[in-house]
Amino acid sequence: MNLSPDHKADLKKSGLSDEFIEKAGPLLAKYKNRLASLPPPGSGGCHVALLGVANLGTIAGLDPDEIFHGLRAAIPQGQRRVSDQEIQAAIHKATTDHKGEPYRRYRSSKAGPVIKDGKSALQAIIKQSKIYGEADLWESSPIRLDWEPQDDAQNFLFALFNPDDLIFIGERYEPGILGKTIRPAAVWIKHCGGKAGPHILINPLNGLPVEKKTNDGSTFRGDGNVSTYRYCLVEFDNLNREDQIKFWAAVKLPIVALVDSGNKSVHAWLDVQKLAAVGDAEQWQANIKQRLYNQILTPMGVDGACSNPSRLSRLPGHYREEKEKYQRLMWLSAEGRPIC
Repeated sequence: MNLSPDHKADLKKSGLSDEFIEKAGPLLAKYKNRLASLPPPGSGGCHVALLGVANLGTIAGLDPDEIFHGLRAAIPQGQRRVSDQEIQAAIHKATTDHKGEPYRRYRSSKAGPVIKDGKSALQAIIKQSKIYGEADLWESSPIRLDWEPQDDAQNFLFALFNPDDLIFIGERYEPGILGKTIRPAAVWIKHCGGKAGPHILINPLNGLPVEKKTNDGSTFRGDGNVSTYRYCLVEFDNLNREDQIKFWAAVKLPIVALVDSGNKSVHAWLDVQKLAAVGDAEQWQANIKQRLYNQILTPMGVDGACSNPSRLSRLPGHYREEKEKYQRLMWLSAEGRPIC
């Protein structure tokens, strides 16, 4: 199967090298075509089709997680629900049957960290900062933060979300419940006044139940519930607060907000659409998880566990009684741009 120019351009958008596209591109094109033509579950042939797609992806050198998200997003509606466990079983069989696939070496040799020396890159960015403390950062905020800390939540939600966006706000392990922990942003804005929950899910939700990856029921606040891939969350594992501020003041990334967690860390919200065209789970996996986190941010010490689209962030405006501090806004822009 020869690759068309459009197919090659599409593969390059995923960050694949010319060598990889030349060697494995035809298989990837076939993989994408099979994804697009999966039969509806319950109509016959769905299980065989899942395994066929998993085989193609595995032989072409795709990571199992990437194949899973591709299948999960591509399966059409049918007479039955295909569980995550069924998809994972197909991928497991494919990876077991094709351990010696020939193309992963082309993919992995080009998909390693873009930043080879993360510590040096991190320090180089920190040294470029023209902002040295929280007061300077506050002064540089495009939206002036001239209200009381307990009003942060309303102003934050108003700046970053549409009125009808369904947003989860609540405790870390609290379930998503429509009308309770999941409400439109406009309702939260009226409700929050001084009573903001501790956590907010960074992206709008679709309000539909989706089966959990653990196959033990459904959820309203998982990765599969995300309706719009608008933001990603970045925080450091082990970097002192002063250097975190300097880093975020200097790095050239589309920042929309910096949030003081009320403890040691600064939560940075980035505008995903200014980084890449991300409209589904597969594009998130390729452009955000693989290219942004794995290849650039994680080598510099960023927490790689924050790389999923349904990540929770500390919500500004919540008072942490155990720390006797507010989670608060440090910098806010509705436009998404570097600070300096």
